[in-house]
Amino acid sequence: MKNYIQAWSTTDAGKRKQLMEKVYSASATFYANEPGDDTVMHHGMDRIYENITKVNQRLTIENGLVTECTHYCENHNTLRISWHMKTHDTTVVITGMNFLQLNDSMKIEGDYIFINQNSE
Repeated sequence: MKNYIQAWSTTDAGKRKQLMEKVYSASATFYANEPGDDTVMHHGMDRIYENITKVNQRLTIENGLVTECTHYCENHNTLRISWHMKTHDTTVVITGMNFLQLNDSMKIEGDYIFINQNSE
């Protein structure tokens, strides 16, 4: 769980790639269906890496948001991670959760994200 959050959060591209290789399988698929955005599906680690890099640039680097895990639970080969993104003054601006399907090596095969932007 910690490596997963760090893969999305670290500003170091080399470290991000290493963390991704620890948590994602080469054949993983990432799914997003965010309010106001088109439905997204990225298949394979390279496409997921490109997506994470874009999100990281926009939210972490340009807007200074910090991602923290707020809760997680496991059930067989699945993992549910709840998180929030906050400003450095601790204002929470985005909350969400990911549902992860893991393979027998405990690497992510399917990553489904659910995002809620705070209206405040």
